Amino acid sequence: MQEFDVIARFFSHQNSQQNASSAGVLLDKGDDCALLQPSQGKQLAISTDTLVADVHFFADMSAHSIAHRALASNLSDLAAMGAKPKWFSLALTLPSVDETWLAEFSRGLFELADLHGIYLTGGDTTKGPLAISITVIGEVNGNTALKRNNAKPDDLIAVTNQLGDAAAALQFLPAKNISQLPLAQQNIIAAYQYPKPQLDAGQALLGIANSALDISDGLLADLQHICAASQLSAQISLDKLPLSDDLIAQFGQQQAIRYAATGGDDYQLCFTFAKDKLCQLTEIMQQQGIHWTVIGSMKQSEQSRHQVKCTLDEQPFEFDRAGYQHFSEDH
Repeated sequence: MQEFDVIARFFSHQNSQQNASSAGVLLDKGDDCALLQPSQGKQLAISTDTLVADVHFFADMSAHSIAHRALASNLSDLAAMGAKPKWFSLALTLPSVDETWLAEFSRGLFELADLHGIYLTGGDTTKGPLAISITVIGEVNGNTALKRNNAKPDDLIAVTNQLGDAAAALQFLPAKNISQLPLAQQNIIAAYQYPKPQLDAGQALLGIANSALDISDGLLADLQHICAASQLSAQISLDKLPLSDDLIAQFGQQQAIRYAATGGDDYQLCFTFAKDKLCQLTEIMQQQGIHWTVIGSMKQSEQSRHQVKCTLDEQPFEFDRAGYQHFSEDH
């Protein structure tokens, strides 16, 4: 099967004139470029991520979950900006053409794409070690996008849903017969294989949150980016981190906290907002059924040291590492 046969068979799911027109696609897959029509008065939010087999995911995971994870991690970047997904492109590097694998990959990709109304406009396929590069494009009302550099002193810090399960899943992976594992372990693995990008939460935060980002490399490591960009420090209470019952049952409270604080791969949102917005935000999140937790506050930095400080049981607490580093000697 040749490259264009692969594209036509597995990646033309949305390829109808009606679908393309409703998605603002003027020229679709098959030409040198796609032509897109942004909505009037919108700014474009664009993000690209590359996932490499046995670095960002296990090569022997199901193709369905690999595709979901690849697109979800990119959609999470749009969520962090409060953007609505519109289009994406896919560059897929494959060791060989495995039609069964491609069918499952395509199914996982388009299930998530259709769920969030994002349209595949094109991309590339090539031969080599398994790797996936996705570029997502979303829209946000002019000058309203959430950023990292606008946190204010005394802002409250909050996160969506629960943290730590995805990092803990690595203790059970790779696993050939996941369905035979205890239910608690299956739930933890699902958090890694099928992350849920918090797009509704990101859009709900527009006009309320002062800053936001998604948690991919670990809460402490990612919150440090808000501190550096906003030239502030953060104080968080580890006792307040939202943990799942499954995580605590499998690993105990202390290890669960460690996974939640430093583990990464959660793809939840961390955001800051003024205290006087608390009631408004509580009402909006409750209306939309979004779970969230206040875990700390932003502070003025001492001697230009923009850092994240933690307490546990009201006592200072430090970790030996804050989160994942792509080019550290440990990876």
